[in-house]
Amino acid sequence: MLIGGSIVVGLFTFVYARLVCTFICSLSPPVLARTVIALSLFHIVLRELLLRFIPGSVEKSTPARRAWLLSVLSWGLTGLVGIVVHATRYPTFPAPSHLKFAVGYWLLGGGLLAQVEYLLFEHALPASPTQSPEAQLRERLGRRLIEGYVIFTTVPVVILLLTLQRFIYELQGDRQYLLEAAGLAIGFTGGALAVAMAYGRSLRRDSEQLLEAIRRVGTGDFQPGAATSRPDELSLVAAGINEMAGGLQLRERIREAFGRFVSPQVATEFIEKYAQHGKAAVLGGSRRDMVVLFSDLRDFTRLSESLSPEVLIEVLNGYFQEMVGAIQQHGGMVDKFIGDAVLATFGLTAGQGDPAVAAVSAGLEMQRRLEAYNAKLAERGVQLRAGIGIHAGEAVAGYLGSPDRLEFTVIGHTVNVASRIEGQAREPRPPLLFSEEVARRLGEAFRVQEVGTVALKGVAGEMRLLTVAGETRTVRVA
Repeated sequence: MLIGGSIVVGLFTFVYARLVCTFICSLSPPVLARTVIALSLFHIVLRELLLRFIPGSVEKSTPARRAWLLSVLSWGLTGLVGIVVHATRYPTFPAPSHLKFAVGYWLLGGGLLAQVEYLLFEHALPASPTQSPEAQLRERLGRRLIEGYVIFTTVPVVILLLTLQRFIYELQGDRQYLLEAAGLAIGFTGGALAVAMAYGRSLRRDSEQLLEAIRRVGTGDFQPGAATSRPDELSLVAAGINEMAGGLQLRERIREAFGRFVSPQVATEFIEKYAQHGKAAVLGGSRRDMVVLFSDLRDFTRLSESLSPEVLIEVLNGYFQEMVGAIQQHGGMVDKFIGDAVLATFGLTAGQGDPAVAAVSAGLEMQRRLEAYNAKLAERGVQLRAGIGIHAGEAVAGYLGSPDRLEFTVIGHTVNVASRIEGQAREPRPPLLFSEEVARRLGEAFRVQEVGTVALKGVAGEMRLLTVAGETRTVRVA
């Protein structure tokens, strides 16, 4: 396409020079053709050299704009070379005759065809996708619009004036026609440029408002209020931004509401994996190594008989608030509430430290919070006691139920063993018990002591149960 432009300008220069210059008409067509062909080849080679070997600054302009400026430079230099060559070969010809070779390369090539080349460069040399939108913004719509107006209005006017100039000075026409044409050209061109500048400023203002709205959405403001001053495609873009922001806001509200019924981690995973991409939820799960904590209140049946339903719900909600806070403080995930029991897991997501240390730390924190909560319940004559059991191993984590009603949960032998250990965490044993596997994973984080060896229902053989004898350091898992 670029070579085709050089050929087009060469043909135009040949025809234009033959038609409008009586001196060039005295040359034979083959002689003139050789000069034009030499200039076209010179332009093709020059442009290739400029594009390949002149470096450009990414900070100052885009690759496409740099290539366009170099192409315009090649057109201008080729026109100058044409003048020099023609003046050297035919020194007796007048100066306007030499300028005939520059008209095609300067006006048609560097003016009109270079704009087409600009579009080709933009397709062939796009901005780097790794750059931020701000870094890619090296051009403004207003400036680009004004450049186009200047070129598309002034080039035809200049050609018209050159034609009139020949009519006046070479064909003995009336000079008044040239003055009238020049006045009209200046008036209309000036008016067109003024309109282009006003329209460019308006377009730039609307574009900057849209960019600001996009930035606000990116920072979490889902009410950007994007708007433009015109009912065109930009107004549709503004409406699309507002609609997109509304959808993102609804998604965040769904995530927040969903996260109150299930673990926030599960809500986030489900939305990103299924809801966001429109996929159907897939039942089933996968084996995962984790640490399971099971906690249950003691004598809950007797407590529920002694309290009214309203007070019972209030007491339980306060209790769960403290227990959930302790679990989340140490990076655990509350799987579900089973009546007055809490099932939590540690190690399902990355970046939570050592799951065993986190689970035992959460169990100790749950005991401390329960003691403080009992102090608040003392005036009501209520005292809660809870047992905590912890076990580590493989379990299946995934979606359970039916396509119409499902929940995320963990099931397997490890969960059952944690529940059985919790059943043993009652007097005279300590309220916090864990298996030998958990103790092995603790390393030196805590000093542990053996409580005893018991036979658990559903577990082959007897199992050693241990508890914390004392903390050697304070452990907090983010």
